[in-house]
Amino acid sequence: MRILHTADWQLGLKLHFVPGDAGARLRAQRFDTVRAIAGLACDSGVDAVLVAGDVFDDNGVGPDTLQQAREALAAFHPLPVVLLPGNHDPADPGSALARLGDLDHVVVAAGFGPLELPGGVVHPCPLTQRHSPEDPTRRLPPKPSGHGRVHVVLAHGGVLDFSEDTETPNRIDLRAVLDKGYDYLALGDYHSPMRLGPRAWYAGTPEGTRFAEKDPGHVLLVSIEAPGAEPVVERVAVGRTRWVTHTARFHEDADVERLAAWFDGFPERSWTLVQLRLEGELSLSGRAKLDRLLDDERGRLCHLRVAADEVVDAPSDEDLRVLQAEGFLRVAAEYLRSDSAPEARDAVRLLHRMLAEGKQ
Repeated sequence: MRILHTADWQLGLKLHFVPGDAGARLRAQRFDTVRAIAGLACDSGVDAVLVAGDVFDDNGVGPDTLQQAREALAAFHPLPVVLLPGNHDPADPGSALARLGDLDHVVVAAGFGPLELPGGVVHPCPLTQRHSPEDPTRRLPPKPSGHGRVHVVLAHGGVLDFSEDTETPNRIDLRAVLDKGYDYLALGDYHSPMRLGPRAWYAGTPEGTRFAEKDPGHVLLVSIEAPGAEPVVERVAVGRTRWVTHTARFHEDADVERLAAWFDGFPERSWTLVQLRLEGELSLSGRAKLDRLLDDERGRLCHLRVAADEVVDAPSDEDLRVLQAEGFLRVAAEYLRSDSAPEARDAVRLLHRMLAEGKQ
């Protein structure tokens, strides 16, 4: 059996922290990435596509999101696609998956019965509520024997060593599932690809959703030659967006140019989201260069989030000469430099910039 294992599409994700056109592009890209996954599945000769939960970001998505999902899912035809309800789109009375409508090659696995597919059998373990104290795989019987077919479990939740004392919802006892003899456990919920052993993987999300994710943007191609054979798993990159977290430390003003060169290394700025932490010391003129650089990059990148509270102003001799203005401006500069409040430091930088630009 050969399957494409994916999860956590979260179609309809709002991404409120990315406003305007950039946010709209990110939301639309998720549907385009589903189409890219369909192309990969068709080209790779898989028997079926398994989506291990969270097809939608929530059950309240509107008719426009449902229609875009139908159109993206049509690209998989005629390959069978199994959609599992996850914690974002559980199989409750308001299920978005139930509102998808009939697509002859798509199965919404809202029940616990086995699904006969080309090459093998899939055992879905859907979530019927967002948070459940029960293991979603608890109903699985031992793997049927004597049928000569590959058996795959499809589930959504966190894997837990049950010796731990926890009440975290939707927890899956990995060892209990594998002890029942199943050939592969296709998991969703964790947003980065993760191998939990030769027979259990998280696929991760094909498009990132937040900076905390370690390695989003992949799907898994899984080949299982025969019942009992060890799965061969290949990670394939499909994501368009790039989510980057970076820390830059300044020792001298020239480090601002090095940061500019780092930004220049991105092949597609408009599809790159950056979370940047800045530390160290800069002169006032160096800080002005940094501010201009960050303003430019905000217009180039899809999204830029900056934490610069740890950058300390270290005025150079030239900075001090610039601040030696006449009259009221000189008095204001001396007063602000004597104040340690963050607002005063910001005002000194602004005054320095105004005076420096006035002398050019």
